[in-house]
Amino acid sequence: MHNKRRQILIALSLCTAVIPAQAAQSKSSFPERALTIVVPFSAGGGSDVVARILATGMSAKLGQSVIVENKTGASGNIGAEAVAKAKPDGYTLLFGSMGVMSVNTHLYPNMSFQPEKDFTAIGRIYDTPHVIVVSPEFPATSLSDLISLAKSKPGSLTYASAGNGTSTHLMGALFMDQTKTKLTHVPYKGNAPALNDTMGGHVAIMFDQATNSTGQIRAKRLRALAVTSKNRLTDLPEVPTVGELGYPELEATSWTVLAAPADTPADIVEKLSQALEAALADADISEKIKQTGGLVNYESSAAANKLVKDESLRWGTLIKAANIATN
Repeated sequence: MHNKRRQILIALSLCTAVIPAQAAQSKSSFPERALTIVVPFSAGGGSDVVARILATGMSAKLGQSVIVENKTGASGNIGAEAVAKAKPDGYTLLFGSMGVMSVNTHLYPNMSFQPEKDFTAIGRIYDTPHVIVVSPEFPATSLSDLISLAKSKPGSLTYASAGNGTSTHLMGALFMDQTKTKLTHVPYKGNAPALNDTMGGHVAIMFDQATNSTGQIRAKRLRALAVTSKNRLTDLPEVPTVGELGYPELEATSWTVLAAPADTPADIVEKLSQALEAALADADISEKIKQTGGLVNYESSAAANKLVKDESLRWGTLIKAANIATN
């Protein structure tokens, strides 16, 4: 009787010892099937193109297929919500733009998720700098000229954006806040009509993403006064940075991180971060992203999580101070 009881206890102890060992083995063998990167914007757009380039690179590093899925709507919130509610196992990831990760929470008070709490960043992927542009006929030929003109005519100069709450809107608000000027915001339904009216002189200024404006600047249909990146852009080497011109507080980019649902195991986050870093270090992948106008800027999971938090504070403070709304 005692021997039988002892045998049962030994068997139970062996089972309990095997369970964590199997769990550890499961994590170490990640990934065992295809992964999905959710892009919360339309297929064919800038984010989608870069996500597909990245998926190719990460697939090669992880040894599994990486599928890109577009889930659009509500300024990226629909796709982000789907990932936030996904199983935290590392197989469903978010291509998280600055807007989705650090801005929308301040514009949409009824969001069903909070990026800082519901996601963990895998790493920073790339940045898209902005460029301050005017039409060739506009009287200001430098950033200092623009600021002086704006101060001399408060509210009379207009600036175009792709819509309320977009990065091109926020960059203009940042400009006014930091230079103590007042411009009149003219929101458009999309970037293309905003840029066209800036080229035509119907609005004075645009704080556009450099990817959209570079061709027009080269063709001299726009005059670039400054770029908002820390360093000059390879494609626009003659255009000074805001920092060079004495306005480092205007430095800002539209960045993107790769994110997973909160509570994704730390070792899986680390494995994904290593794969992301390796993919972005690949010369072919990096060059393809550069060709889209993006600047590869890998940062670790910890650094990317800090970025999301810091940028949420920065833009949230500005949105509140400037009384920015989406309607």
